[in-house]
Amino acid sequence: MPQFFLPPDAVKDGKFHLKGPEAFHVSKVLRYREGDPLALFDGKGTRFEAVIGKIHPDGSVSGAIASTTRETAESAARLNLYQGLLKASHWEWLLQKGTEIGVSSFVPVTTPRTVVLLREEERVRSKGDRWGKIVLAAAKQCGRADLPAVAEPVEFRDAIKSSCAEHPQGGDRRLTLLAWEGMAGATARRSVREALLEAEKGEERQGIAVDLFVGPEGGFSEEEIELAESLGAVVFGLGRSTLRGETAAIAASSLILYEFGCL
Repeated sequence: MPQFFLPPDAVKDGKFHLKGPEAFHVSKVLRYREGDPLALFDGKGTRFEAVIGKIHPDGSVSGAIASTTRETAESAARLNLYQGLLKASHWEWLLQKGTEIGVSSFVPVTTPRTVVLLREEERVRSKGDRWGKIVLAAAKQCGRADLPAVAEPVEFRDAIKSSCAEHPQGGDRRLTLLAWEGMAGATARRSVREALLEAEKGEERQGIAVDLFVGPEGGFSEEEIELAESLGAVVFGLGRSTLRGETAAIAASSLILYEFGCL
């Protein structure tokens, strides 16, 4: 059954009221009728089984919540992908596939080698709107109950310093990993596993956040690698082949999520 995005504030006292494009899809595209069951999710990990009570003249849909399920993944890692900003079609493909495999958030990173730069505030905002729609569509298609966040672009130096900074007591434990084509030798799986073991230092994996940095189309410079290592990031390789940015991101993300039992 298709699932539809219901904003958290659209649920009250066991009732829901769906508006906008999602309601249009329900009533006009798929032609649901009053009394039909409806699968909803709020983008924060909650699913709703609902029943349509009324399709209003303005196209909105309302009804009753039959059951609520909260998805939890206490043992799973939270994977934050810091990706060197790519050309539009490659970046959008990455958002879609990353959402499908379970990436928790996407942070576009700019570096001196970044081919695509977003400087104008209006352009960043318009891109952000489109990126959000791509993530929502991917989450609906693959059946995720949560929506990964898509941040505004940030410079690499600022991002790596923030990731490697010490977090206050009680905050999420965090690992900072950086994939680099300059690391040759070990197979990808072995290299990722060794990087995780080195970064974890024997600590429990439950409730951990992993910040994964992957370079732009021009790759990371040696100076950027030196900075990352000096701050405590662990650098690893993905085998002998030099991968495209989006391929490296999905390969590394999949391996990390697999190691944490999320795939």
